[in-house]
Amino acid sequence: MINEKEKSIYNSFLYSSRKAKNKPVRLRQNFDNIESKDEVALKKLNLLLSKYTHINYNDFFIAPYKIYGKDNYFDISFFNTRKAIRCYSLYCKDREVQDPDSEESIDTLRRCLKFIYNYCSDKKITLTEYKTYIPGTGVEISRRGGTPEIFWHLKDHKINFYTLHAFDMDTAVKNKDTAIFDWFISDFTDLYSKTRVKFISSKSLKKKARKGLKIIEQKLLKFSS
Repeated sequence: MINEKEKSIYNSFLYSSRKAKNKPVRLRQNFDNIESKDEVALKKLNLLLSKYTHINYNDFFIAPYKIYGKDNYFDISFFNTRKAIRCYSLYCKDREVQDPDSEESIDTLRRCLKFIYNYCSDKKITLTEYKTYIPGTGVEISRRGGTPEIFWHLKDHKINFYTLHAFDMDTAVKNKDTAIFDWFISDFTDLYSKTRVKFISSKSLKKKARKGLKIIEQKLLKFSS
């Protein structure tokens, strides 16, 4: 029996694999006749994605096509492998340094801003507070290493480096041991430096990012007053 979450996962897989090859997409509605091997793989994948909750389904399923090329095909069982996780990590890392003014970067920015707004609304904090916000107390703070949540969101690809630069985080980064960041996020120092240069020289993304944050801050202040 396929549950609703598993149906959503399967259709995300179907959508991404078809879109990667520029083919029309028709989402699956009836799962009564799904092959047994696919059902087993799907249930295993559900457990995997429940463990790694930061993974974006669409990005996860399209990643191997971006890394190995659209002429390949990856069945649903492939996504239960370490190779699939590795593809996802490489794809996310590649996207961090892509042209900031590309259509994909602008789309990613919109997704990041939406996440930030929803997170701050849920926590009832302003953007200024978000930059240094550490949730919980005691054991939870110790477990998170006293690192502000914004950097955990960067690590989990909820936001990207271009979005981080829109917050003007240079002082916060310089005041912390860069070795800690490099341990926390692989190649942090290199990625931060490369994306900062690209962010500053961008013609479109920089303006959209700062304008978006300004709108979000106004909405958050309005709701908190």
